[in-house]
Amino acid sequence: MFLERVWISVLATCALAAITWGQTPTLPKIEPKLLQADLQIARKALEEGHSGIYRYTPKPELDRAFDSANKKLTQPMDALEFLRVLAPVAAEIKCGHTSVRPPKQISESMDQTIALFPFGIAIADGKVYVTREYEPNEQKLAGLEIRKINGVEIASILATMLAATPGDADSQTVRPWRVADDFNLDLYDLAGIKSPFTVEFLDSKTGKNRMLQFSGAPYPDLQKIAEKRYPQDAEPKDSAGLKFMDENKVAILTIHAFIGTAEGKELSDYFDEAFRRIHEHKSASLIIDLRNSGGGRDFLGKKLLSFLIGQPFFYYDDLVYNGLEFDFFRYADGAKPIPADMVEKRADGKFHDIKHPNLGIQQPSQPNFSGQVVVLMNGGSFSTTCEFLSNLHDRKRAIFVGEEAGGGYFGNTSGPTVRVTLPNTQVRVIIPLRTYYLAVKDGIPNRSILPDYEVKQSINDILSDNDTVMFRAIELVRK
Repeated sequence: MFLERVWISVLATCALAAITWGQTPTLPKIEPKLLQADLQIARKALEEGHSGIYRYTPKPELDRAFDSANKKLTQPMDALEFLRVLAPVAAEIKCGHTSVRPPKQISESMDQTIALFPFGIAIADGKVYVTREYEPNEQKLAGLEIRKINGVEIASILATMLAATPGDADSQTVRPWRVADDFNLDLYDLAGIKSPFTVEFLDSKTGKNRMLQFSGAPYPDLQKIAEKRYPQDAEPKDSAGLKFMDENKVAILTIHAFIGTAEGKELSDYFDEAFRRIHEHKSASLIIDLRNSGGGRDFLGKKLLSFLIGQPFFYYDDLVYNGLEFDFFRYADGAKPIPADMVEKRADGKFHDIKHPNLGIQQPSQPNFSGQVVVLMNGGSFSTTCEFLSNLHDRKRAIFVGEEAGGGYFGNTSGPTVRVTLPNTQVRVIIPLRTYYLAVKDGIPNRSILPDYEVKQSINDILSDNDTVMFRAIELVRK
Protein backbone atom coordinates (compact mmCIF):
# COMPACT_ATOMS: atom_id res chain seq x y z
CA MET A 1 0.00 0.00 0.00
CA PHE A 2 2.78 2.44 0.83
CA LEU A 3 4.57 1.89 -2.49
CA GLU A 4 1.31 2.35 -4.39
CA ARG A 5 0.65 5.69 -2.68
CA VAL A 6 4.17 6.93 -3.39
CA TRP A 7 3.79 6.10 -7.12
CA ILE A 8 0.42 7.82 -7.29
CA SER A 9 1.94 10.86 -5.65
CA VAL A 10 4.69 11.06 -8.27
CA LEU A 11 2.15 10.87 -11.11
CA ALA A 12 -0.08 13.55 -9.62
CA THR A 13 2.83 15.88 -8.91
CA CYS A 14 4.09 15.54 -12.47
CA ALA A 15 0.62 16.26 -13.84
CA LEU A 16 0.32 19.46 -11.81
CA ALA A 17 3.87 20.55 -12.58
CA ALA A 18 3.20 20.18 -16.31
CA ILE A 19 0.52 22.89 -16.21
CA THR A 20 1.42 26.28 -17.63
CA TRP A 21 0.07 28.58 -14.97
CA GLY A 22 -1.85 31.46 -16.49
CA GLN A 23 -4.92 33.41 -15.55
CA THR A 24 -7.23 30.39 -15.72
CA PRO A 25 -5.12 27.22 -15.52
CA THR A 26 -6.61 24.00 -16.84
CA LEU A 27 -6.35 21.36 -14.16
CA PRO A 28 -6.08 17.62 -14.82
CA LYS A 29 -8.99 15.38 -13.87
CA ILE A 30 -8.28 12.73 -11.23
CA GLU A 31 -9.96 9.34 -11.10
CA PRO A 32 -12.57 8.67 -8.37
CA LYS A 33 -10.58 5.94 -6.61
CA LEU A 34 -7.64 8.33 -6.23
CA LEU A 35 -9.92 11.08 -4.92
CA GLN A 36 -11.39 8.63 -2.43
CA ALA A 37 -7.89 7.60 -1.36
CA ASP A 38 -7.00 11.24 -0.65
CA LEU A 39 -10.21 11.71 1.33
CA GLN A 40 -9.34 8.72 3.50
CA ILE A 41 -5.81 9.98 4.09
CA ALA A 42 -7.20 13.36 5.16
CA ARG A 43 -9.80 11.70 7.38
CA LYS A 44 -7.31 9.42 9.10
CA ALA A 45 -4.83 12.26 9.61
CA LEU A 46 -7.47 14.45 11.23
CA GLU A 47 -8.76 11.62 13.40
CA GLU A 48 -5.29 10.67 14.58
CA GLY A 49 -3.64 14.05 14.97
CA HIS A 50 -6.33 16.59 15.85
CA SER A 51 -6.72 16.24 19.61
CA GLY A 52 -9.88 18.38 19.68
CA ILE A 53 -11.62 16.90 16.66
CA TYR A 54 -14.82 15.98 18.53
CA ARG A 55 -14.90 18.97 20.86
CA TYR A 56 -17.83 20.61 19.05
CA THR A 57 -19.01 17.96 16.58
CA PRO A 58 -19.74 14.44 17.92
CA LYS A 59 -17.96 11.58 16.18
CA PRO A 60 -21.12 10.05 14.65
CA GLU A 61 -22.01 13.39 13.08
CA LEU A 62 -18.53 13.92 11.68
CA ASP A 63 -18.40 10.33 10.42
CA ARG A 64 -21.61 10.97 8.48
CA ALA A 65 -20.06 14.08 6.93
CA PHE A 66 -17.01 12.12 5.75
CA ASP A 67 -19.16 9.26 4.45
CA SER A 68 -21.39 11.71 2.58
CA ALA A 69 -18.34 13.35 1.00
CA ASN A 70 -17.01 9.98 -0.10
CA LYS A 71 -20.28 9.30 -1.96
CA LYS A 72 -19.78 12.49 -3.97
CA LEU A 73 -16.45 11.25 -5.36
CA THR A 74 -17.90 9.09 -8.14
CA GLN A 75 -16.75 11.13 -11.14
CA PRO A 76 -13.31 12.43 -12.14
CA MET A 77 -12.55 15.80 -10.55
CA ASP A 78 -9.72 18.27 -10.63
CA ALA A 79 -7.95 19.41 -7.44
CA LEU A 80 -10.22 22.41 -6.82
CA GLU A 81 -13.38 20.39 -7.34
CA PHE A 82 -12.07 17.92 -4.77
CA LEU A 83 -11.21 20.78 -2.40
CA ARG A 84 -14.85 21.93 -2.61
CA VAL A 85 -15.93 18.50 -1.35
CA LEU A 86 -13.33 18.19 1.43
CA ALA A 87 -13.31 21.75 2.81
CA PRO A 88 -16.92 21.71 4.15
CA VAL A 89 -16.22 18.42 5.94
CA ALA A 90 -13.10 19.82 7.62
CA ALA A 91 -15.10 22.94 8.53
CA GLU A 92 -17.55 20.69 10.41
CA ILE A 93 -14.82 20.16 13.02
CA LYS A 94 -15.43 23.80 13.96
CA CYS A 95 -11.76 24.57 14.52
CA GLY A 96 -10.49 27.85 13.17
CA HIS A 97 -6.91 26.58 13.01
CA THR A 98 -7.84 23.61 10.79
CA SER A 99 -8.16 24.28 7.08
CA VAL A 100 -8.04 22.86 3.58
CA ARG A 101 -5.99 24.73 0.99
CA PRO A 102 -5.35 24.40 -2.74
CA PRO A 103 -2.22 22.70 -4.05
CA LYS A 104 0.87 24.86 -3.69
CA GLN A 105 1.10 25.53 -7.43
CA ILE A 106 -2.50 26.76 -7.58
CA SER A 107 -2.03 28.97 -4.51
CA GLU A 108 1.05 30.51 -6.10
CA SER A 109 -0.92 31.24 -9.27
CA MET A 110 -3.71 32.80 -7.23
CA ASP A 111 -1.08 35.02 -5.61
CA GLN A 112 0.60 36.00 -8.86
CA THR A 113 -1.20 35.46 -12.18
CA ILE A 114 -4.89 34.55 -11.86
CA ALA A 115 -7.27 37.47 -12.40
CA LEU A 116 -9.16 38.02 -9.12
CA PHE A 117 -12.36 39.84 -8.21
CA PRO A 118 -11.38 43.54 -8.11
CA PHE A 119 -13.33 44.71 -5.06
CA GLY A 120 -13.07 44.73 -1.31
CA ILE A 121 -16.35 43.83 0.34
CA ALA A 122 -18.14 43.94 3.67
CA ILE A 123 -20.93 41.69 4.89
CA ALA A 124 -23.63 43.52 6.84
CA ASP A 125 -26.94 41.91 7.81
CA GLY A 126 -26.27 39.05 5.42
CA LYS A 127 -25.78 41.37 2.45
CA VAL A 128 -22.56 41.99 0.51
CA TYR A 129 -21.46 45.54 -0.18
CA VAL A 130 -18.57 47.08 -2.10
CA THR A 131 -16.15 48.93 0.19
CA ARG A 132 -13.06 49.17 -2.04
CA GLU A 133 -12.49 49.35 -5.79
CA TYR A 134 -9.27 47.91 -7.22
CA GLU A 135 -10.02 48.50 -10.89
CA PRO A 136 -7.67 51.06 -12.53
CA ASN A 137 -10.61 53.35 -13.35
CA GLU A 138 -12.57 54.01 -10.18
CA GLN A 139 -16.31 54.14 -10.84
CA LYS A 140 -17.54 55.22 -7.39
CA LEU A 141 -19.25 51.90 -6.65
CA ALA A 142 -18.56 51.86 -2.91
CA GLY A 143 -21.74 51.25 -0.97
CA LEU A 144 -23.52 49.35 -3.72
CA GLU A 145 -24.97 45.98 -2.80
CA ILE A 146 -23.76 43.01 -4.87
CA ARG A 147 -26.71 40.84 -5.94
CA LYS A 148 -25.17 38.45 -8.49
CA ILE A 149 -21.74 37.55 -9.87
CA ASN A 150 -21.64 35.79 -13.25
CA GLY A 151 -25.32 35.03 -12.87
CA VAL A 152 -24.98 33.36 -9.47
CA GLU A 153 -27.04 34.78 -6.62
CA ILE A 154 -24.86 36.27 -3.91
CA ALA A 155 -26.80 34.29 -1.26
CA SER A 156 -25.71 31.06 -2.95
CA ILE A 157 -22.10 32.25 -3.14
CA LEU A 158 -22.10 33.19 0.55
CA ALA A 159 -23.63 29.87 1.57
CA THR A 160 -20.93 27.97 -0.33
CA MET A 161 -18.13 30.01 1.23
CA LEU A 162 -19.52 29.92 4.78
CA ALA A 163 -19.96 26.14 4.68
CA ALA A 164 -16.31 25.66 3.70
CA THR A 165 -14.79 28.29 6.00
CA PRO A 166 -13.32 27.07 9.31
CA GLY A 167 -14.08 28.80 12.57
CA ASP A 168 -14.09 27.98 16.27
CA ALA A 169 -17.24 26.50 17.80
CA ASP A 170 -20.49 28.19 16.76
CA SER A 171 -19.28 31.77 16.88
CA GLN A 172 -21.71 33.80 14.77
CA THR A 173 -19.08 36.27 13.59
CA VAL A 174 -15.87 34.42 12.74
CA ARG A 175 -16.98 32.82 9.46
CA PRO A 176 -18.58 35.95 7.93
CA TRP A 177 -15.52 37.93 8.98
CA ARG A 178 -13.18 35.46 7.26
CA VAL A 179 -15.33 35.22 4.13
CA ALA A 180 -15.29 39.02 3.78
CA ASP A 181 -11.53 39.08 4.30
CA ASP A 182 -10.80 36.34 1.73
CA PHE A 183 -13.66 36.96 -0.70
CA ASN A 184 -11.44 37.57 -3.75
CA LEU A 185 -9.60 34.26 -3.33
CA ASP A 186 -12.60 32.23 -2.18
CA LEU A 187 -14.63 33.33 -5.18
CA TYR A 188 -12.09 31.46 -7.32
CA ASP A 189 -11.21 28.38 -5.27
CA LEU A 190 -14.42 27.74 -3.30
CA ALA A 191 -17.15 29.18 -5.53
CA GLY A 192 -15.40 28.42 -8.84
CA ILE A 193 -16.27 31.83 -10.33
CA LYS A 194 -13.61 33.18 -12.67
CA SER A 195 -12.80 36.28 -14.69
CA PRO A 196 -14.40 38.06 -16.48
CA PHE A 197 -16.85 39.09 -13.77
CA THR A 198 -20.35 40.24 -14.66
CA VAL A 199 -21.69 41.87 -11.52
CA GLU A 200 -25.24 42.93 -10.76
CA PHE A 201 -25.43 45.75 -8.23
CA LEU A 202 -28.33 47.27 -6.36
CA ASP A 203 -28.17 50.99 -5.71
CA SER A 204 -30.18 51.50 -2.54
CA LYS A 205 -30.48 55.23 -3.22
CA THR A 206 -32.28 54.76 -6.54
CA GLY A 207 -33.64 51.24 -6.02
CA LYS A 208 -32.30 50.30 -9.44
CA ASN A 209 -30.03 47.46 -10.53
CA ARG A 210 -26.83 48.03 -12.48
CA MET A 211 -24.99 45.40 -14.51
CA LEU A 212 -21.28 45.92 -15.11
CA GLN A 213 -18.44 43.71 -16.33
CA PHE A 214 -14.88 43.64 -14.98
CA SER A 215 -11.81 41.74 -16.09
CA GLY A 216 -10.23 41.67 -12.66
CA ALA A 217 -6.46 41.51 -12.22
CA PRO A 218 -3.74 39.42 -10.53
CA TYR A 219 -3.19 40.05 -6.85
CA PRO A 220 0.04 42.11 -7.28
CA ASP A 221 -1.81 44.54 -9.55
CA LEU A 222 -4.74 44.83 -7.14
CA GLN A 223 -2.28 45.41 -4.31
CA LYS A 224 -0.57 48.29 -6.14
CA ILE A 225 -3.91 50.02 -6.66
CA ALA A 226 -4.87 49.43 -3.03
CA GLU A 227 -1.61 50.92 -1.73
CA LYS A 228 -2.05 54.05 -3.83
CA ARG A 229 -5.79 54.55 -3.50
CA TYR A 230 -6.31 53.41 0.11
CA PRO A 231 -3.12 54.12 2.09
CA GLN A 232 -5.21 54.03 5.28
CA ASP A 233 -5.62 50.26 4.80
CA ALA A 234 -1.88 49.55 5.07
CA GLU A 235 -0.84 47.06 7.74
CA PRO A 236 0.33 48.92 10.86
CA LYS A 237 4.07 48.82 11.43
CA ASP A 238 3.67 48.32 15.17
CA SER A 239 1.77 45.42 16.73
CA ALA A 240 0.37 47.71 19.43
CA GLY A 241 -0.08 51.33 20.31
CA LEU A 242 -1.05 53.44 23.32
CA LYS A 243 -2.68 56.86 23.50
CA PHE A 244 -4.49 58.95 26.10
CA MET A 245 -7.55 61.20 26.09
CA ASP A 246 -9.67 63.26 28.48
CA GLU A 247 -6.60 64.73 30.20
CA ASN A 248 -5.05 61.26 30.55
CA LYS A 249 -8.06 59.91 32.45
CA VAL A 250 -8.65 57.38 29.68
CA ALA A 251 -5.92 55.19 28.15
CA ILE A 252 -6.54 53.39 24.86
CA LEU A 253 -4.35 50.35 24.18
CA THR A 254 -4.74 48.93 20.68
CA ILE A 255 -3.28 45.49 19.97
CA HIS A 256 -3.22 44.38 16.33
CA ALA A 257 -1.50 41.06 17.06
CA PHE A 258 0.12 39.28 20.01
CA ILE A 259 3.44 39.05 18.22
CA GLY A 260 6.11 41.38 16.89
CA THR A 261 7.22 44.77 18.17
CA ALA A 262 5.87 48.17 19.14
CA GLU A 263 7.88 51.39 19.31
CA GLY A 264 11.03 49.37 18.73
CA LYS A 265 10.43 47.03 21.66
CA GLU A 266 9.46 43.38 21.79
CA LEU A 267 5.77 43.24 22.64
CA SER A 268 6.39 41.76 26.10
CA ASP A 269 8.64 44.71 26.98
CA TYR A 270 6.16 47.10 25.40
CA PHE A 271 3.41 45.86 27.72
CA ASP A 272 5.71 46.69 30.67
CA GLU A 273 6.28 50.16 29.24
CA ALA A 274 2.61 50.73 28.42
CA PHE A 275 1.36 49.93 31.90
CA ARG A 276 4.14 52.00 33.45
CA ARG A 277 2.92 54.98 31.39
CA ILE A 278 -0.73 54.29 32.29
CA HIS A 279 0.30 54.26 35.96
CA GLU A 280 2.31 57.48 35.64
CA HIS A 281 -0.62 59.21 33.90
CA LYS A 282 -2.95 58.02 36.68
CA SER A 283 -5.51 56.88 34.14
CA ALA A 284 -8.80 55.78 35.70
CA SER A 285 -10.08 53.81 32.70
CA LEU A 286 -8.48 51.61 30.07
CA ILE A 287 -9.96 50.76 26.67
CA ILE A 288 -8.32 47.74 25.01
CA ASP A 289 -9.08 47.49 21.30
CA LEU A 290 -8.69 43.87 20.14
CA ARG A 291 -10.77 44.03 16.96
CA ASN A 292 -9.21 42.04 14.12
CA SER A 293 -6.44 40.86 16.44
CA GLY A 294 -5.90 37.34 15.13
CA GLY A 295 -3.68 35.96 17.88
CA GLY A 296 0.03 35.28 18.30
CA ARG A 297 2.22 34.03 21.14
CA ASP A 298 0.43 32.27 24.00
CA PHE A 299 2.65 33.92 26.60
CA LEU A 300 1.66 37.46 25.61
CA GLY A 301 -2.06 36.92 26.23
CA LYS A 302 -1.31 35.73 29.73
CA LYS A 303 1.09 38.61 30.34
CA LEU A 304 -1.51 41.20 29.33
CA LEU A 305 -4.00 39.64 31.73
CA SER A 306 -1.41 39.72 34.53
CA PHE A 307 -1.53 43.53 34.53
CA LEU A 308 -5.30 43.47 35.10
CA ILE A 309 -5.60 40.76 37.78
CA GLY A 310 -4.51 41.69 41.29
CA GLN A 311 -4.21 38.17 42.70
CA PRO A 312 -2.37 34.99 41.60
CA PHE A 313 -4.41 33.19 38.95
CA PHE A 314 -4.61 30.18 36.66
CA TYR A 315 -4.68 30.73 32.87
CA TYR A 316 -4.58 27.22 31.32
CA ASP A 317 -6.08 24.09 32.86
CA ASP A 318 -4.59 21.59 30.41
CA LEU A 319 -2.84 21.15 27.05
CA VAL A 320 -3.35 17.82 25.30
CA TYR A 321 -1.86 15.87 22.36
CA ASN A 322 -3.12 12.60 20.89
CA GLY A 323 0.44 11.39 20.34
CA LEU A 324 4.01 12.46 19.75
CA GLU A 325 4.22 11.52 16.07
CA PHE A 326 1.88 9.99 13.52
CA ASP A 327 1.86 7.84 10.41
CA PHE A 328 0.55 10.76 8.31
CA PHE A 329 3.83 12.62 8.90
CA ARG A 330 4.98 10.84 5.72
CA TYR A 331 2.79 13.28 3.78
CA ALA A 332 4.01 16.35 5.67
CA ASP A 333 7.40 17.79 4.81
CA GLY A 334 9.21 19.03 7.89
CA ALA A 335 6.85 17.42 10.41
CA LYS A 336 8.64 16.84 13.71
CA PRO A 337 7.65 14.69 16.69
CA ILE A 338 6.57 16.43 19.89
CA PRO A 339 9.58 16.33 22.26
CA ALA A 340 9.01 13.56 24.80
CA ASP A 341 10.39 15.64 27.68
CA MET A 342 7.66 18.26 27.14
CA VAL A 343 4.77 15.91 27.95
CA GLU A 344 3.65 13.03 30.12
CA LYS A 345 1.29 10.23 29.15
CA ARG A 346 -1.60 9.87 31.57
CA ALA A 347 -4.33 7.35 32.30
CA ASP A 348 -6.57 8.79 29.57
CA GLY A 349 -4.00 7.69 26.98
CA LYS A 350 -3.31 11.31 26.00
CA PHE A 351 -0.06 13.22 26.19
CA HIS A 352 -0.31 16.28 28.45
CA ASP A 353 2.01 19.27 28.19
CA ILE A 354 3.91 19.80 31.44
CA LYS A 355 6.29 22.64 30.55
CA HIS A 356 4.18 25.36 28.95
CA PRO A 357 4.80 28.63 30.84
CA ASN A 358 1.07 29.40 30.99
CA LEU A 359 0.38 26.26 33.06
CA GLY A 360 0.22 26.44 36.84
CA ILE A 361 -0.30 29.43 39.06
CA GLN A 362 0.54 32.82 37.51
CA GLN A 363 1.52 36.00 39.30
CA PRO A 364 0.16 39.51 38.69
CA SER A 365 2.47 42.03 37.03
CA GLN A 366 3.34 45.50 38.28
CA PRO A 367 2.26 48.22 38.04
CA ASN A 368 -1.11 46.49 38.22
CA PHE A 369 -4.09 48.37 36.79
CA SER A 370 -7.21 48.25 39.00
CA GLY A 371 -9.36 50.78 37.17
CA GLN A 372 -12.25 50.29 34.77
CA VAL A 373 -11.54 48.17 31.68
CA VAL A 374 -13.55 48.22 28.46
CA VAL A 375 -12.66 45.79 25.67
CA LEU A 376 -13.52 46.06 21.97
CA MET A 377 -13.82 42.84 19.95
CA ASN A 378 -15.27 41.29 16.80
CA GLY A 379 -15.13 38.14 14.64
CA GLY A 380 -11.49 38.83 13.83
CA SER A 381 -10.54 38.52 17.52
CA PHE A 382 -9.15 35.00 17.53
CA SER A 383 -6.75 32.46 19.04
CA THR A 384 -4.42 33.98 21.67
CA THR A 385 -6.64 37.06 21.67
CA CYS A 386 -9.63 34.95 22.70
CA GLU A 387 -7.66 33.15 25.38
CA PHE A 388 -7.07 36.54 26.96
CA LEU A 389 -10.68 37.61 26.39
CA SER A 390 -12.11 34.44 27.95
CA ASN A 391 -9.94 34.72 31.06
CA LEU A 392 -10.83 38.39 31.43
CA HIS A 393 -14.53 37.76 30.87
CA ASP A 394 -14.69 34.79 33.25
CA ARG A 395 -13.31 36.99 36.04
CA LYS A 396 -15.83 39.75 35.24
CA ARG A 397 -12.93 42.17 35.00
CA ALA A 398 -14.13 44.19 31.99
CA ILE A 399 -17.05 45.48 29.96
CA PHE A 400 -17.14 44.00 26.44
CA VAL A 401 -18.28 46.06 23.46
CA GLY A 402 -18.72 45.20 19.78
CA GLU A 403 -19.58 41.79 18.40
CA GLU A 404 -19.10 38.19 19.47
CA ALA A 405 -15.43 37.21 19.26
CA GLY A 406 -14.12 34.57 16.86
CA GLY A 407 -12.49 31.96 19.13
CA GLY A 408 -13.96 29.23 21.34
CA TYR A 409 -14.65 30.40 24.89
CA PHE A 410 -13.06 27.40 26.59
CA GLY A 411 -10.03 27.05 24.32
CA ASN A 412 -8.90 25.97 20.89
CA THR A 413 -6.72 23.50 19.05
CA SER A 414 -3.57 25.09 17.66
CA GLY A 415 0.09 25.09 18.72
CA PRO A 416 2.34 22.78 16.68
CA THR A 417 0.71 22.41 13.27
CA VAL A 418 1.27 19.95 10.42
CA ARG A 419 0.67 20.65 6.72
CA VAL A 420 -0.41 17.38 5.08
CA THR A 421 -0.16 17.24 1.27
CA LEU A 422 -2.58 14.68 -0.15
CA PRO A 423 -0.65 12.59 -2.69
CA ASN A 424 -3.12 12.45 -5.60
CA THR A 425 -4.67 15.92 -5.65
CA GLN A 426 -1.86 17.81 -3.85
CA VAL A 427 -4.58 19.53 -1.81
CA ARG A 428 -3.18 20.52 1.58
CA VAL A 429 -4.79 19.92 4.97
CA ILE A 430 -3.62 22.04 7.92
CA ILE A 431 -3.85 20.07 11.18
CA PRO A 432 -3.11 21.59 14.61
CA LEU A 433 -1.97 19.06 17.22
CA ARG A 434 -2.38 20.65 20.66
CA THR A 435 -5.76 21.27 22.32
CA TYR A 436 -5.99 24.04 24.88
CA TYR A 437 -8.31 24.01 27.90
CA LEU A 438 -8.60 27.38 29.61
CA ALA A 439 -9.05 27.94 33.34
CA VAL A 440 -12.54 29.39 32.85
CA LYS A 441 -16.04 28.23 33.75
CA ASP A 442 -18.54 30.96 32.94
CA GLY A 443 -18.90 30.79 29.15
CA ILE A 444 -21.73 29.57 26.94
CA PRO A 445 -20.93 26.10 25.54
CA ASN A 446 -20.03 26.12 21.84
CA ARG A 447 -19.89 29.91 21.59
CA SER A 448 -17.29 32.64 21.92
CA ILE A 449 -17.16 35.66 24.22
CA LEU A 450 -20.39 37.64 23.89
CA PRO A 451 -20.46 41.44 24.24
CA ASP A 452 -22.18 43.23 27.08
CA TYR A 453 -23.02 45.95 24.56
CA GLU A 454 -23.48 44.70 21.03
CA VAL A 455 -22.60 47.32 18.42
CA LYS A 456 -22.75 46.43 14.73
CA GLN A 457 -21.26 48.66 12.09
CA SER A 458 -23.62 49.53 9.23
CA ILE A 459 -22.28 49.82 5.69
CA ASN A 460 -22.55 53.61 6.00
CA ASP A 461 -20.50 53.50 9.22
CA ILE A 462 -17.84 51.41 7.49
CA LEU A 463 -17.60 53.66 4.44
CA SER A 464 -17.47 56.86 6.48
CA ASP A 465 -15.02 55.48 9.10
CA ASN A 466 -17.66 56.19 11.72
CA ASP A 467 -16.33 54.01 14.53
CA THR A 468 -19.52 53.47 16.50
CA VAL A 469 -17.87 50.71 18.55
CA MET A 470 -15.15 53.00 19.88
CA PHE A 471 -17.66 55.80 20.41
CA ARG A 472 -19.76 53.48 22.59
CA ALA A 473 -16.70 52.45 24.60
CA ILE A 474 -15.72 56.07 25.21
CA GLU A 475 -19.28 56.86 26.24
CA LEU A 476 -19.17 54.04 28.79
CA VAL A 477 -15.90 55.11 30.41
CA ARG A 478 -17.04 58.72 30.60
CA LYS A 479 -20.10 57.60 32.54
